[in-house]
Formats: sequence, structure tokens, C-alpha cells
Amino acid sequence: MRIYPAVALVLIAVTAQAQSAPWSQVNPALDLPRLESANLTPAQLNSVGKFLRKYVAGGAWDCSGDEIDELIHGLSYSAIPVAQGQNVILAEAPAGCARGGQGSNGAMWLIRLNGNKPIVLADPEDRFEGWLFSIQPTVSHGYRDIILGWHMGAFDQNLTYFRFDGKHYDAIGVAQLITDPDTEKTTLTPR
Repeated sequence: MRIYPAVALVLIAVTAQAQSAPWSQVNPALDLPRLESANLTPAQLNSVGKFLRKYVAGGAWDCSGDEIDELIHGLSYSAIPVAQGQNVILAEAPAGCARGGQGSNGAMWLIRLNGNKPIVLADPEDRFEGWLFSIQPTVSHGYRDIILGWHMGAFDQNLTYFRFDGKHYDAIGVAQLITDPDTEKTTLTPR
């Protein structure tokens, strides 16, 4: 019976290490990735728009009716360098039903284009929302890890760490990023 406490301690240690592991390489200083606009053909824009309608209607952001049309037509598309040789775009919601009142937090979709066919790699239903904090050098199944931020206030942000599992990006960790307004010191705390 004495082995059970030892096993419990090992499991706790492994869990704690797994939670902090992805954050050990993350630079807490805000250095946003600079993405270039994606050049989508009219056929790709049409295909992506039709495809995303099913993610928007009744989704996490509660868009309906004319709001869906405004969202689809107002999406911004950026080329995001997460996988070599793949045409991957980041689609971000415009102001409106899928973006917060201050404009910083919004719905996002990570989409790989195979010709005109869109394949969603991440979407708001899986907490892929907020704003792009960083693209990490760590690669899993050929795709780089991504960290998204969610503004909680001027100096407080939640971060979610995403990793590709071979088909889809999944959240593997969360952290809190706090900046002291007086010293400008930034603290990153895994949760």
C-alpha cells in the first residue's frame, strides 16, 4: 500500500512538468509576428466563405442573419508560415459580431488550402480566438506551434498554446501574462 503515495507524487510531478514544458521556450516580451496578406483567388475566397458559414452560424460568437454575411465578407486573410510547402492562411473576423468591443479579441480560423478546397486546422469552437501572440519554433507533425492571446485588460492577458496533432490544432496549455505598468516587467505564469 505504500507504493500508492509514491505513484501519486510521480503523476503530479509529470503533470506539472507537462503543463510548464511548452512555456519554457516562450518569450514573454510582446513581439508580434508580422504576417503578409494572403493573395486568394476569387474561387478560393468563394470556397472559404461558403465553408466558414457553417462555423459561424450558431457558433461560439453568436452571429446570425446579416451579421454572418458581414463577417464572411470582412474577413482578413494572412499567409501564416506554420508548415513548409503548405498554403496555410489565418482568417480573422472583422469588427462586429465575432470580435470583442475593444477590437483586440476575435474569432480566428487556421485554414490550409489544397487548391480551392479549404481544410480547417483550428477554429473558435476549439478556443482558437483572440489575437496571434507568437509562432513557435517547435514543430509537431510538420506544423509549428502557435500561441494566441486574449486581452483581459490593459496589462493582463491569457495565452493559449496550440499544437498540431496531425489533423487539427489542439490547446495544450494556458498561461497568464501580466505586465507591471510601472516597471514594464512582464511575467508569464503557466496554469
